[in-house]
Amino acid sequence: MIKLKLFLPLLILLSVCFSFASFAQEETKDQLYWIREEVVDVSKWDQYEQTSKQWVDLMNEGGLDLPYVRASQRDDGHYYYLIPLNNYAEIDNFPDVFGSAVNKIGKEKWDSFMQENESSMITHKDFIAKRSGKYSYDPKEPRIKPEETGFLHWIFFSYKLEKRKEILEVLAEWKKLYEDNNIPEGWGVWIIEIGEANNMMAIVEGAKDGESFYAAMDDESRQKIKDDENKLWVKFSKNVISIDEKFGKPRPDLSYFKK
Repeated sequence: MIKLKLFLPLLILLSVCFSFASFAQEETKDQLYWIREEVVDVSKWDQYEQTSKQWVDLMNEGGLDLPYVRASQRDDGHYYYLIPLNNYAEIDNFPDVFGSAVNKIGKEKWDSFMQENESSMITHKDFIAKRSGKYSYDPKEPRIKPEETGFLHWIFFSYKLEKRKEILEVLAEWKKLYEDNNIPEGWGVWIIEIGEANNMMAIVEGAKDGESFYAAMDDESRQKIKDDENKLWVKFSKNVISIDEKFGKPRPDLSYFKK
């Protein structure tokens, strides 16, 4: 969101111990995701990339029975893989779903892959988050189509637990401000459900590239609402404990889509 971008020097100085990813401007209702975060060993980055692409081939070979697994990458070597969930009960089926694919691939082949893939990482973890349809902003006339997104900007923030209601109210006001002024850049608001600190949220923005991302700050439509955003920032920031931002991109080549 533009006001947060205007505070880049502040954002860089602040930190938060939580992060995840998304693709922007795609869902218009609440959507749960199981998220796998993998942190690459930078000395084995090529190995990680190679084996991650191999994973897609293996899942195609095994006929993984999931609609999709979307991938994105942060510039600092964190990768995210998102699996959509209709409800929590679907998680109980994961062992059978992945087990069926592994059986078709073959245990020896799978074990060899896992050794190569996991030895290229520092760690990985799983958690569940929800992209909020109520607080995310999806423009009626977006500047770019989702498939044109080549740049991602994540803003992670932790807030005072007792001020969750106030935080959400400001996000709702921010969304209305953008809707009323037909701003062509959207964002997704992500809320933790299970597996991370529950006073953490993230705002995710997409752009065609880094140049267009920063150029949008000076767009006439954005300048017109600058004063209103300043007021919202004051209301928002007083209930925020820490903020961090990360940059990266979607990785469709590491994503799986059921055929």
